Amino acid sequence: MRIGVDLSVIQSTKSGVDWYTYNVLNEMAGLLEPHEQLYLFSNRDNGFDQDLAGRPRVVSVRSHFRYQEPWRQFMLPLLLKKHQIDVCFFTNFVIAVAAPCPMVLTIHDLSFKLFPRTHSLRNVIWTRSLVPVSVRRSRRIIADSNNTKLDLIRVMNVSKRKVDVVYLGVSSAFHPGAEPGDEEALNRYGIVRPYLLFVGTLEPRKNINLIIKGFDKITNDFPDVHLVLAGRRGWMAQAIFDELERRKLLGKVHITGYVRDQDLPALYRGASALIYPSLYEGFGLPPLEAMASGTPVVVSKGSSLPEVVGDAGLYVNPLDADEVADRMRKLLGDANLAAGLKAKALERAALFSWKKTAARTLEIIREAASAKR
Repeated sequence: MRIGVDLSVIQSTKSGVDWYTYNVLNEMAGLLEPHEQLYLFSNRDNGFDQDLAGRPRVVSVRSHFRYQEPWRQFMLPLLLKKHQIDVCFFTNFVIAVAAPCPMVLTIHDLSFKLFPRTHSLRNVIWTRSLVPVSVRRSRRIIADSNNTKLDLIRVMNVSKRKVDVVYLGVSSAFHPGAEPGDEEALNRYGIVRPYLLFVGTLEPRKNINLIIKGFDKITNDFPDVHLVLAGRRGWMAQAIFDELERRKLLGKVHITGYVRDQDLPALYRGASALIYPSLYEGFGLPPLEAMASGTPVVVSKGSSLPEVVGDAGLYVNPLDADEVADRMRKLLGDANLAAGLKAKALERAALFSWKKTAARTLEIIREAASAKR
């Protein structure tokens, strides 16, 4: 059986969907049966397809074309037909509508429907135009969480039999034991302990201004504590800088920009806590990575985050800066609470692995290929 994968979603500076695609395929390549081949289709050099191409039963097919969506909709179907692909896996909301084979699609969240103001107009138009038809044309849909599955059923009228929940995993690079290069990594970004941490794209949905407001409320009580915002600038990121300037916090809040893959574990391990009051998440990789690193987490009460964190973290109302400040104070001021959460976090994080994610995903792909309409 020939399994195709659309790799046009992979960016050189990886964020959530990129890491999902990377880790699932990396594990999946080692789970293939002798009669199975994995064909990786891409429209540009992303560094990843060539890494995997040396693995047994993995084939890289690249056809250079600048524009991602026209390539996916017009060129990819031709490539799928040419290489006689039996089933194609799409990891980021949208399929090739004219693909000549069954398709499996991952939907990470429905924020474009439920929180359109946290996206650019361009992104809202793209998703609302192509996601509904992608959902209809896909033989099976993978959701990152039960929350996303319920949203698909409720908002998009998808049959519950069509949707499978497959939780994401966490890399072994995220662990609590200090590494020799940790201090060097922190120094590279000018980070000084103690600090509270946020990891993710700097964009409205991540609710970063609420973190800043909460942090502003504790600076007098904890004058030595800094706040680190680690991630690349996203849509409307300027509002974050405006908020920092208005509150005169530019010296206390450090924005790192994009953090290199090899440096991120050190940032988690060195933090006093991860603060993640996102308005909406389909899963939420940073809290899981922080927990695997032995770092206490503060997350929103809503969407998928309770599925990931369980009883291993503290929760806040994502609209209440006073609650955020209160949780910050508790973790910074109560060593016993922090130690207890660390133990729970490590136990909770051990339930998730990319190998489990890849194994279940491959099982769904095989079922989609063999199922009759």
